Amino acid sequence: MSNNTHAVIVGDGEPPSRDLLYGALQAEKHPQLLCADGGANVVVKLGFLPDCIIGDLDSIHDETKKAVTSDKLINVTEQDTTDLEKVLAYAENAGIQSATLLGFTGRRTDHTLWNLNLLKVFSERIELCFLDDYCEIRRVGSQIVFQADRGQKISLCPLSGDVCSVYTTGLKWPLQNVDLIPGNVGSISNEVLSNPVEIKVGTGELLLCVQRDSASGMIKVVR
Repeated sequence: MSNNTHAVIVGDGEPPSRDLLYGALQAEKHPQLLCADGGANVVVKLGFLPDCIIGDLDSIHDETKKAVTSDKLINVTEQDTTDLEKVLAYAENAGIQSATLLGFTGRRTDHTLWNLNLLKVFSERIELCFLDDYCEIRRVGSQIVFQADRGQKISLCPLSGDVCSVYTTGLKWPLQNVDLIPGNVGSISNEVLSNPVEIKVGTGELLLCVQRDSASGMIKVVR
């Protein structure tokens, strides 16, 4: 039985490794596995079966269609939104509260930038985490506390406009009441020194980018 509050969603961008997809599915108890159109080809090729495939279905291979039953195909024909927006709208209507997104970065930089914008658009509706084999990206509003590997690289980037009164603990170069300003002041390639890591924001929103190349797995969010 699937968890009705968390989903792993796979898109048709840079394909995740099998280990990454398996790890994302194991990180939550019985998540729903949703695919944005051609992301289903990746999922089936890696040996998994999606719970639903959402989109205009124009990118799905015949082999993929043969692997799933017709009731798992959700055809959304309108062309005013992207494949990710379509699947997130479906997820929201299905009661999903959080989602891990794989295959939505890489290949098309324009798509990647638009997809990251959805962290803000859906911030009050679904908690999103973009994940690939190199990086994990989350939105930080007022606060986040998490466990990570010692030495793991952490970057904090303003999501939209200035971010004021940023405090951190657990990082090699702590921030104490620092304003992060686009094009002026940022926090790039910091390092985890101790756990837990805590980031507090006075006003504004941050992108939290956690490099995975030196990590044993996904960060563990405490709150």
